[in-house]
This record gives sequence, C-alpha cells and structure tokens, in this order.
Amino acid sequence: MEWLALSLGFMRVPTLIKAAIAGILVLATPAAFCQGTVYTSRSAFEAALSLSTTITFEDLPTSGNGESNITTSGVTFTTPDRRLVVAVNGAPIPGDGKYLWHFDGGSPVTVLLPGGVTAFGADFSGGFEPGPSYNATLTVNLVGGGSYVHNFSGPGWLWTFFGVTYSEPIRSLVYDDGGPSAPFALHQEMLDNVTFGNVIPEPRVFAFFALGALFLGGRLMNLHKT
Repeated sequence: MEWLALSLGFMRVPTLIKAAIAGILVLATPAAFCQGTVYTSRSAFEAALSLSTTITFEDLPTSGNGESNITTSGVTFTTPDRRLVVAVNGAPIPGDGKYLWHFDGGSPVTVLLPGGVTAFGADFSGGFEPGPSYNATLTVNLVGGGSYVHNFSGPGWLWTFFGVTYSEPIRSLVYDDGGPSAPFALHQEMLDNVTFGNVIPEPRVFAFFALGALFLGGRLMNLHKT
C-alpha cells in the first residue's frame, strides 16, 4: 500500500506545487537533453563551460610530411590518409601561427576526445581556394550511441568559429569541409584554437532534484496530517 499512500500524499499537494511538478516533467524529458546547443560566438561558448582546455598547436613541431594521427592534450585528430600537417603562418592562412591542416585529403577529419567531454568548439576553415564560401558539416557522436549532424558555412581560408555542447559525453566528431573525396582528394579541413571541456549544467538538470524534493515534501505533509 506504499504506492497508495504516496499517491494520496500527492493528491493533497497544493495546486501550485502540482503545476510546478508538471513543468519540471516537461523540461526534463529526454528530447530536451539530446539535441545539443550550437554556438557561433566563441565568447558565448566559453561562458557556457565550467572547465575547458584549448589546443593552439603552437607546442607541436611543424610537419613536413603528412601524418594519419596527430595527438595533443588527450585529443587525437585522425584520417585514413597521411595528409594531416601542422602548418605555420603563410600556408595557406597567413599570419596566424600554427594550426592543423588536412592538405588535399581524401576524406573528412575525425576528432577523438578523452572521456567525459560534453563541449567542443574550434576555429574552422576549409575550401579548395580562398574567397568562395564552403559548406561544412560537423557530426557529433555521443558515448550513448546518438549521432547529430550540424551544418555551417564560412569563407574559404578564413577562420569561422563553431561550437556545440551536449548533456551527454561526446565520443568523437567528424569535420567535413565538403571537399571532393578520393580519388579527387580535395579536402582542406583546417582547425585552430580547439576548445573542449564540460558544460555548466542547465537549470533543467537540477529539475530532477527539485522534483524529488517536491514529492518528498508532499509525502511528509500527508504523514504529518495523518
């Protein structure tokens, strides 16, 4: 009869509290958690993080020969071909220090993250030549199995910030600048100032705790009256 006592206790909870519980249930539905939040402003993105690390590539040696994998700060950038290089100002984006460049690649760049990361953002560039805009996709693969594709565009060989946050940990991401794949091999994915970390929990995350407190309060009110 425990469930009956709890139900009766809830029935005696004031209407205002019941309305609050209903609102919390709406906010706390799974659909509200899995779609992610997109940022096109670095300052807004960084303001949403509690902890973060930024990779500038400045501590890495300039790559003369292409690599399949480049790992730094626990993050691995990888492609099937050996076309990843750490470029320095002038090739092809001038005056910008070091950055990651997928030179004439045959496929997109995959980014493997350390465990527990819920936020990822970077300065992106791409396109086969400067000037014309490129249409890119960033595919986010979550630890729980979900995958979400985000579209954005930017001017070729200039930096465009793009970031995402999720309530679930991110396992990996795939950055595709929209270039032709093998055998044409004209991918030109470029990344710099790669920031990853943990997002500050949104208010609805705490709704679960509030919901439990309200139910407990209703039950205690019922027991007190009886």
